[in-house]
Amino acid sequence: MNDFSIDSRLTNAELIGLKECFAPSEREYGRGEIITICSPENDTIGIIKSGIAYLSTINSEEQRRIIDYYMRGNAFGKHFLPDTEEKLFYVYAKTKCTVDFVKYKKLITCCEKNCAKHVALIDHIMMTTARKSLVHVDILCQRTLRSKLMSFFEYIGTEEKSRSFTIPLPFSDLADYLGVDRSAMMREIKKLNEENIISTDKRKVTIIKK
Repeated sequence: MNDFSIDSRLTNAELIGLKECFAPSEREYGRGEIITICSPENDTIGIIKSGIAYLSTINSEEQRRIIDYYMRGNAFGKHFLPDTEEKLFYVYAKTKCTVDFVKYKKLITCCEKNCAKHVALIDHIMMTTARKSLVHVDILCQRTLRSKLMSFFEYIGTEEKSRSFTIPLPFSDLADYLGVDRSAMMREIKKLNEENIISTDKRKVTIIKK
């Protein structure tokens, strides 16, 4: 099992610190609504306060790809993405979302008091956002569908500090996130259940064997 023990989400105290130091702009979005287009001129960082959002792009075959997903306390913005003009990255609300927006330059510039919580907050956002992307790369680099699934389940289990958890993505979206065929993925999940490696009840997963 990979060691992904650092939580990629901001804590309640850190979210309060964000509001105190940066006075972010809060906005609400309905299901399916575009939150932001990650264009070069967009100089803001978004932090999810509630709900789930997806970072997506469209490939050359006009197929949607889920590059990442964001939950409460996760940060997103163009500064965490590859510098390319050939792909359009956008963030949209999978569920109803509340998002805090902060200017990137304001985020990386310490406040007048140079307070410790400000510095810690910047470090957390930068380090954990990079780490979350690396986790996805690690999952995609697995050579088999089974390895991709188990790596994903182990990562979520570590985040939730439990062998039993509810995956944050519907299975159709999980297939997009893993870059695999949904039917093949569901067959592999069935095999994992039959081999008593995992147990699933809809989106609830229990890891039985590592």
